[in-house]
Amino acid sequence: MKRIRLLILLSVLAVALPVGLLSGVAKATGGSGTSVSISQTADFNTFGSQLDVHLVVRCTGGLGLAEVEVIQNSPETGIPADGFGSNPAVVCDGQPHSVGVTVVGVVYDPGRAYAIADVTAGSGPGHAEKQITIKVN
Repeated sequence: MKRIRLLILLSVLAVALPVGLLSGVAKATGGSGTSVSISQTADFNTFGSQLDVHLVVRCTGGLGLAEVEVIQNSPETGIPADGFGSNPAVVCDGQPHSVGVTVVGVVYDPGRAYAIADVTAGSGPGHAEKQITIKVN
């Protein structure tokens, strides 16, 4: 009787283990097939009123849209800064691609900031958030 229970338990584990592994893989890609990562640094230009933020995006479905918001608060800056930018021409062919997004509208200072990136593509949405460093080049 104990052997039968052991065989049943092993059979259940043999079926459940691959199913659990496959669901873990889906979660690793965000479940949508679209992934986005934000570079650790961003460069500012035009006297700090524009930031160039670098992303790496993997998606499918032709073209995608990348949108970035960058927030900077004191002590990095005297006046809180919050700006937006987008790139409507993200290549979505299943391969990772470098994507540049220019964030416009406020005056940033060198130092720490918080970046939020969202990608909309045929393969579904992608999202990333990260503390970044704004540098002067």
